Amino acid sequence: MGRIRRGWELTKQSWEVLKNDRSLVIFPILSTIFGILAVAAIWVPAFFARGVFEGHTVHNRDPVLYGAGLATAYVSTFIAIFFNVALAACAARSLRGEDTRVGDGISAAMQRIGPIIGWSVVATTVGLILRALEKRFGLLADIAIWLAGAAWGIATFFVIPVIALEGTGPIQSLRRSSTVVKSRWGEGATGAAAIGLATFLITLAIALVGGFGGAALISIRLLPIGVAVLAVTVVAIIAVSFISSALGQIFRVAVYQYAVSGEAPRGFDHQMLQAAFARR
Repeated sequence: MGRIRRGWELTKQSWEVLKNDRSLVIFPILSTIFGILAVAAIWVPAFFARGVFEGHTVHNRDPVLYGAGLATAYVSTFIAIFFNVALAACAARSLRGEDTRVGDGISAAMQRIGPIIGWSVVATTVGLILRALEKRFGLLADIAIWLAGAAWGIATFFVIPVIALEGTGPIQSLRRSSTVVKSRWGEGATGAAAIGLATFLITLAIALVGGFGGAALISIRLLPIGVAVLAVTVVAIIAVSFISSALGQIFRVAVYQYAVSGEAPRGFDHQMLQAAFARR
């Protein structure tokens, strides 16, 4: 229960920052839009090249589709990292009490374009390797790979704030992130995912209430109202995902600034940030 309470408190503190600077939530929206456009730009020509729209059967190991899959992985990761860096840069300014605009974040990310590209390549390559290994070995190996992935997630926890605030390259940013985690809180990031749990519970509540409510209305022949309720539920869940993404980056920036300076950023409680990571 302590982790849930801590996650809720950190969520509320991040939420207060987001309420004071609502432009921060625009970055996850832009990331999603550009991600969808990028996927379409890659796969539509690939499908045309292989006659998929004409009903031709294509093998899943087709080199064109394989290449499209790799391009999607790298480009999608780049887009996500670019807008996360933009968000982190604006979040840092917001935590200092400064006004921010979307253009400020985009400009900050453009100034870090080299490290962003470098980290996109590293993160995507590691992810693809771990995924490939998962498909080749048995249960024990899967567990080992999962643990390796978890360790990678902990080590890279601060990479986005490091790139946004310090502008270092991918390897230096990874080392900096790993060093901060180890020197400040040790190996275990036991409380860092609590904010995600709080978001999950909110999403689950919306899905259950909206889903059952919409289904119940449809079952009593109130189809238009039921469909409207289901549509609103879907929109609400998407909105929560955008808000969750923004809250997550705000939280990471706040924790990183606390780790570096030892002082809680504006709007965050010192003890809550100290408990965000706990030694095992």
